[in-house]
Amino acid sequence: MKTVALTAIGVSALALAACTRPFPMSHHRPLDPISQLDCPESQGPFDRKSVAPDGKSCTYSGPDGSEVQVKLVRFTGDPNAALDPIEAQMKTLLPPPPPAPASPAAPASDAWAESPGHGHDDVNINLPGISIHADDKNANVHVGGVHIDADDRTNSVKINSAPNRHGQFTVNADDNGAVIRTRGFGANIEQSLIMASKAPGPQGWRTVAYEAVGPKSGPLVVASYQSREDNRDAGFEQVRALAWRAAR
Repeated sequence: MKTVALTAIGVSALALAACTRPFPMSHHRPLDPISQLDCPESQGPFDRKSVAPDGKSCTYSGPDGSEVQVKLVRFTGDPNAALDPIEAQMKTLLPPPPPAPASPAAPASDAWAESPGHGHDDVNINLPGISIHADDKNANVHVGGVHIDADDRTNSVKINSAPNRHGQFTVNADDNGAVIRTRGFGANIEQSLIMASKAPGPQGWRTVAYEAVGPKSGPLVVASYQSREDNRDAGFEQVRALAWRAAR
């Protein structure tokens, strides 16, 4: 069985054993609408560099040239209408995604070996709350409300959680990078997006992200993060904490 299939099964075991979902702020009380940000002088490794005179934005610098910009963003109706342009701008900071590889047709001589149920490395497990089906090239896993698809041909893994009372998350990852989204279903609007790239973008950024929080009626506090590292390290957890501090 190939690496991606094994990874998917390993992730499913972690998901089953996990005690919490990735929505650490969903227990907070409802936030009150604010007209100005409360930008602390520092948050973890980030130091405040500037505050706009109107109190609606502030900037921070962090290790290795990382940057955070906190903004107060108003919206009417769907908060995604305010967040979509921020995501579009973030994508311009990373390399464009490579074209999807074509799936080569299996040679005629291998047709029987590639057919479902005849692979030597097939895994088929069906238990209450757990379903794992994997062969040489693919893995399909359902565990505790988490759905995982892995494909060795594209060397990619997609993870989707079923919505629950806490929220929902998705992960799309391959050799080139990863996209992680979370959405909390608590008393406030809570959304985050992390995009990490193996290769640096035009200005050297390899991770861009935002944490958006606010009352259901708005406005949103959006903390946007840029880093030259290609992983989700403790830095983003500090960005998340900074957004919540600025929103109070």
